[in-house]
Amino acid sequence: MLVVGARGHAVEVLECLPQLLPTELFFFDDVTPGLDSELFGQFLVLQSLGEVARLFEQDPAFVLGLGGGKLRKALAQKMISLGGVLTSVIAPNAQVGRFDVTLGAGLNVMHHALISNATHIGEGTLVNAGAAVHHNVTIGSYCEISPGACILGGSKLHDLVLVGANATVLPRVVVGEGARIGAGAVVIQDVPAGATVVGVPGRVVRQGSTDE
Repeated sequence: MLVVGARGHAVEVLECLPQLLPTELFFFDDVTPGLDSELFGQFLVLQSLGEVARLFEQDPAFVLGLGGGKLRKALAQKMISLGGVLTSVIAPNAQVGRFDVTLGAGLNVMHHALISNATHIGEGTLVNAGAAVHHNVTIGSYCEISPGACILGGSKLHDLVLVGANATVLPRVVVGEGARIGAGAVVIQDVPAGATVVGVPGRVVRQGSTDE
């Protein structure tokens, strides 16, 4: 299996894959100069798309090992174009509801995350360590729910939303595509697409577009 990324979030993803070890696990990074050829002296780091394509001929599964919704989406599409199969990774100690839960391909559900019943999460989204997604929540594709963030019942996040560390989205709030919620913010009302929200209670400090 390939982990796309070889530093930062990728080294945390490694700890969510105990069932794969000690089978072959590879990492990919073609942008960091001077990167070691092995991660932790054990896992080979591929540094070209040609190497990735050859690996996919043997094992097409890959997981995303980096943050940032737009970057995750772009790299997922690139890997799929090379023959890869987008695969989810769910930490063994994450808690995922058993009833009416829909999880898209390519999720990262990290250590001690909670996903409750009647929740729907789209492709490529990252639910980071200690984050909580409560009942009847809908989250779009390639969102990032940062560590300790709390998405309360009945709220809806459109695609490419970033929720900062320890932020809270209150019940039934709708967050528009590409919006950014600052760390520690408490979102009490709907957020327009592309907007940035900070503070307690949350206030819009910047209007933007989903193309930014």
